[in-house]
Amino acid sequence: MCGIAGIVYRDRERPVAESLVRRMCGAIKHRGPDDEGICLQGAAGLGMRRLSIIDLSGSRQPIFNEDGSKVIVFNGEIYNYQELRADLVARGHTLRTSGDTETVLHLYEDRGPQCVTPLRGMFAFAIWDRSSETLLLARDRFGIKPLYVITAPWGIAFASELKALHAAGLTSRELDWEALDTFFQLGFIPAPRSPFVDVHKLEPGHTLEWRRDRGVTTRRYWQFPLHEGPSPADAEERVREWLDGSVAAHLVSDVPVATFLSGGLDSSAVTASMALAGNTPHAFTARYSGSGATAADETGLARTLASRYGAELTVVDIRPDLRNIFEPIVRALDEPHADDSAVPTWLLSQAVGSRYKVALTGIGGDELFAGYRRHFGLLAAEHYARLPAGVRRIAGAMSRFLPEPRDGSLGVDRLKRFLRTGNGAVPDRFLDLMSPLSNGERLAVYAPGQRERAGITGSAASVRFRDLFSAHGRPTGLAAGLYLDYATYLPDDILALSDRLSMAHSLEVRVPFVDHVLVEAVFPLPQRVKIGPWWRAKRLLRRALRPRLPPAHLRAPKRGFVGPTAAWLRNELRPMLTDELSPERQRRLGYFDSATVQTFLTEHLTGRQNWERILWGLLCFSTWHRLYVE
Repeated sequence: MCGIAGIVYRDRERPVAESLVRRMCGAIKHRGPDDEGICLQGAAGLGMRRLSIIDLSGSRQPIFNEDGSKVIVFNGEIYNYQELRADLVARGHTLRTSGDTETVLHLYEDRGPQCVTPLRGMFAFAIWDRSSETLLLARDRFGIKPLYVITAPWGIAFASELKALHAAGLTSRELDWEALDTFFQLGFIPAPRSPFVDVHKLEPGHTLEWRRDRGVTTRRYWQFPLHEGPSPADAEERVREWLDGSVAAHLVSDVPVATFLSGGLDSSAVTASMALAGNTPHAFTARYSGSGATAADETGLARTLASRYGAELTVVDIRPDLRNIFEPIVRALDEPHADDSAVPTWLLSQAVGSRYKVALTGIGGDELFAGYRRHFGLLAAEHYARLPAGVRRIAGAMSRFLPEPRDGSLGVDRLKRFLRTGNGAVPDRFLDLMSPLSNGERLAVYAPGQRERAGITGSAASVRFRDLFSAHGRPTGLAAGLYLDYATYLPDDILALSDRLSMAHSLEVRVPFVDHVLVEAVFPLPQRVKIGPWWRAKRLLRRALRPRLPPAHLRAPKRGFVGPTAAWLRNELRPMLTDELSPERQRRLGYFDSATVQTFLTEHLTGRQNWERILWGLLCFSTWHRLYVE
C-alpha cells in the first residue's frame, strides 16, 4: 500500500524538479511512512510513499523493467500476483522482487494498457514508458484506491490525494460549483468531478493514457455484470464458498491482519470466514456514548460473535467530543464529505492503526446483497408512480407535517424522500431517495445571485445518474438501484471515506465484498433469489450465513456504521454547529442564504424537523473551505 504522485511536462526540455516531487510525496507521507522513492527522467517525475505489507525488505519503488525504459509507482494490493508472476517467469521475464508491483510492470510489457485485465485486487498505478513517451494511469474496477488527475497544456499530473497536487502548486483552487451542488444533494461528489475545476478523478474501471504527441485517451476496461443469470440450486452454499474465497485472497499479507466488527451481517460474515480459514481474528468494534448512544450500540452482538469464534475483541469508545478530531477528519478526506460515519471510522482506524497495518471490513455487502432501504424504495416507487398525480402531490405536501421521532431515527426522513419520487425516470427516482432535501429546498440554501454567479444548474447530479444509467443498458428492478450505488455511492462515499481515514493512520483497509470475482458470481443472480417475493433485505446472505452466525445477528435490524448524529447536533455538538453556521460566518463565505440556514438550524435544534444530513453537510463544507480554500 502506498501513496503515489507524479508529473510529466509536454515540453521535453523542461526538467521536473526533485523538490517538486518530494513536496508531493511529503503531503501524503501518512499513506506510506516506511519508505519514499522518486524517479526523475527529464520532463517526467514519479514519486511514492510506501506502507510495506508484502515483500517487506524488497519491492522498493519506483520499480524499473530490465532495460530501465519503463517505471512504475503502485498503490494497492494484487491478490493473485503470485500466479501471474509465475506465468511471467515461465515465459522468460526476469523479476528481481517477489512482490506485486513488479508483476504489474512486466504485465504491461506484455499487454500494454490491457495489463489491468487479469488483476484481482485494489489498485491505482502509474507507468511511465520512456520509449513511447506515454504515461499510463489505471484504477481498480470499483474505485477502492483513489487517483486524482490534472491535464493541462503544460502536461499531466496525478496523485493519490488532492493535498499532494496542492502542495506542488498545481491547482488553481477555483471551486467547481456544479460538483459542490452534487455534494449538497448527495453528501459526496461523484467521479469524475472534484471540488476544483482543474482536477478530476479517474473513474473506477478505467485507464488513462497520456501521450506527448497525442494527448489523453481514457478507456473503460471492465463492464459491470448487469445481465441476469441462472440461479444454482445450492445458491446459499455457493455464496459461502465465494465469500470464503474472497476472504482467503484478501488475507495474503506478510504482516498480521485485524478486522473491523460491528454487530451487522457483513463484518460478522468476514470475521467468521477469517476464523474458519484458521486465523484467530483480532476484532475492533465501536461503542458510542453521549446523547442517543443506546440506539446505536452493537457491542453486545460483536461480543457474541467474538466469543463464538474465539476472537480477541477491542472496544473503541466513540464520544461526541469532536473538538480535537473534526478538523483532522475533514483535512484527511480531501473533499467535502458529509457521511457522519467518518467519526467512528477515524477513531477505529486510529485504534487499529496503532497496532496493525492491515484490516478487513464488511464494506460492500449492502451493495451486493441489497441492504439499503432505498433499494426497496426504488422497487416500490414503480407502483407509487402509477397513482394519480394529484394524490402524489398531496401526499408529498402532507409529509412535511409528520412529527419527527424522538429517538432521532431517519424513518420519517426516508418516507418524505420516497413520497417525492413522483413519476420521474429510474435514475431520478433513485437520486430522490438518496437526497436529504428536495431540489427546491436545496437550491433555496444558496444566497441570492449565487446560482447565477457560480453557474449552478441544479441538475448536475441528475445528468450524471442518467448518463451512468443509459451507458450501462438501462437496468431494471433491483439491479438498477444496486448498480447506481456501485457507480456512485460505493466508490465516492464509502470507499473514499474508508481509504482516506484509514490511510491517515497508515492502515490498509481491505474489502472482501468488493471483489470482482465475487461480484461477477453474485450480482447476476435473479432478484427473487436475492430478496425473495417479500423483498427482504439481504435475504440470500442471511440464509447463507445461518450455519455461521448466531440467530440474533440474523434477526437484528440494520443500523449502519453511524452514530447518533441528530442527537449529538442538538446537544454535545451544538456549540460547534451554531458557531460554524452562524450568520457572521455565512456572510463571510457569501455562498448561502443565512436566513434559510438559520431556519434549518432552529427547526433541528427544537426537534421540529430532522435536518441532520444538510446541517452536517454545511458543517463539513464550511470547515473544509476554511482548510482548503481560505
